Amino acid sequence: MKKKTKLLCMVMAILLCASVFVACAAEPAASESPSQAASESASAEASAPAESAEASQASSGGDDINPAEYPVAVAMMLKNHPVHRMVQLGFLKAAKELGYTDAQVIGTESADVNEQYTACDTFAAQGGKGLLLWSGDDTCFPTLKKMKAAGVRVGIPHFKLIEEDGEMPEGLDFNMACDPVAYGKLVADFMAEKLEGKTGKVAVTQNTKNNTENAAAESFAARMAELNLDGITVLEPELEGGEATQAANVNAAIIQKNPDLVGAFSTTGGGSASWSTAAQKAGKENGEIVIVAMDITEENLKYLEDGQVAALVYQPLYEEAFKTMEYLDTLFRGGEVPAWTDLDAPLVYVGGSGASDPATYKSYIDEVKTWFEQ
Repeated sequence: MKKKTKLLCMVMAILLCASVFVACAAEPAASESPSQAASESASAEASAPAESAEASQASSGGDDINPAEYPVAVAMMLKNHPVHRMVQLGFLKAAKELGYTDAQVIGTESADVNEQYTACDTFAAQGGKGLLLWSGDDTCFPTLKKMKAAGVRVGIPHFKLIEEDGEMPEGLDFNMACDPVAYGKLVADFMAEKLEGKTGKVAVTQNTKNNTENAAAESFAARMAELNLDGITVLEPELEGGEATQAANVNAAIIQKNPDLVGAFSTTGGGSASWSTAAQKAGKENGEIVIVAMDITEENLKYLEDGQVAALVYQPLYEEAFKTMEYLDTLFRGGEVPAWTDLDAPLVYVGGSGASDPATYKSYIDEVKTWFEQ
């Protein structure tokens, strides 16, 4: 009897040990964090919030990478242009803040877009990972396809290339810009106010024919037509180009052909200089031709403050470039970014407040000078 009792105790002890072993095996593995276990429990209790959290994680990206192993670059023509320097500053500062030690400005100092695209090919061949491509028309489409084939992620700010139906050119990961249609209307309303009581012609000039400048020029003309100002005629757009002397000569010729010119809207960053120079050559007093142009640079702010230019459209050059680098970082980490991001473009003028105050942008100008003198 004693032997049977002893045997029964041994069996019970073995069963007890086995149950403890099974219970331990059912606990979360050591590699699972408490937060993961809690997340699984929460998802079982409330699946909708868990799905929302997963979507948020996917959009921000969670992969751990070493930014030093990801070369990034801004690819531009006319890369020493003061407007382009503002773009470069935003991109390079973001790269530095995010830990990217191999951030470059590539392209060409000339206006040869083929040299710019060749620089992109070289960048990809040397192991480049991310690119801010400065291009506003379909000439970049072959390069975009090449970058995709090479595994280079590409964002294009400033120029709207995404179609109205949301279709993107092959190889373009994301696109962002301010709306040229919106600021074209803004300029027209400003111009109409300044031209009240005057009669004559208004010129429209562009650097090149591209999606952004075309849209701004067309929007301006359409809004001026809607306003139906008595005695005001908007001329057909002309190309002033990107070279300063040539642009000033083109605009001087417009004044000569139209002695009753009372306004000018230039859709390019060089328009302040070209139109101010042309007006001065024609013997016009400051403000006699209401000039509105694009972009905040040290030179353009001086034209504005001196009264040679009435207003400047601030295209968010710094901000869009900074955000482009942030988006590239998100993509590198396995996250998602919106295909299209819409940005604001305020009109800046003497007497304006907040985003319309010229003083708001002087720190950018100082930083550009400091950064590129390093």
